[in-house]
Amino acid sequence: HLYVKLEFIQLESGLYRWVIKGYCPFYDYFTRSCRIHSEKPLACRMFPLLLDISGNRLMVSSLCSWVKKCSQVIISISSEKDIVELFPGEYEALRELIKILYSSESVLAVAVRSNSIKKQLDMLREKCIVVKVVKSNAVENLYLILLTECSSSFIEKILLSGNVEFVIEEKITR
Repeated sequence: HLYVKLEFIQLESGLYRWVIKGYCPFYDYFTRSCRIHSEKPLACRMFPLLLDISGNRLMVSSLCSWVKKCSQVIISISSEKDIVELFPGEYEALRELIKILYSSESVLAVAVRSNSIKKQLDMLREKCIVVKVVKSNAVENLYLILLTECSSSFIEKILLSGNVEFVIEEKITR
């Protein structure tokens, strides 16, 4: 029996990272292969590319044995083209993930000032996709919320019911 511990680490409101300590539960140690190879999740297909959605950064994992051996090649990456050439299949999986995460045509940005926005976020999640929540480190109790798949009138209704200060920036298109 191999030791495997699974835990979830909260990255921001409503967003968690699944952390596997030990062997992946789908890895067959004896055959040295993935038990779900034909149905691998996007995170596995992307590896060693890692997307930090809280900071909008693309990173390369040093846990990959090829990356360790070829660290000078990785250090020389200077463009998207370099990434595509080095990691073609992984890059396609990354693009698939980005399409899923940011599939909407537009995003609404909402600045909210409140002691707590948990209740309002829970209500917004009933009809909206909360893309990102950022707490200001400069202004006390100020949050920036990026939302999609909902109307500004619905957002206004929810935030007015919570008696909080807010400003809605109409559609930010991509």
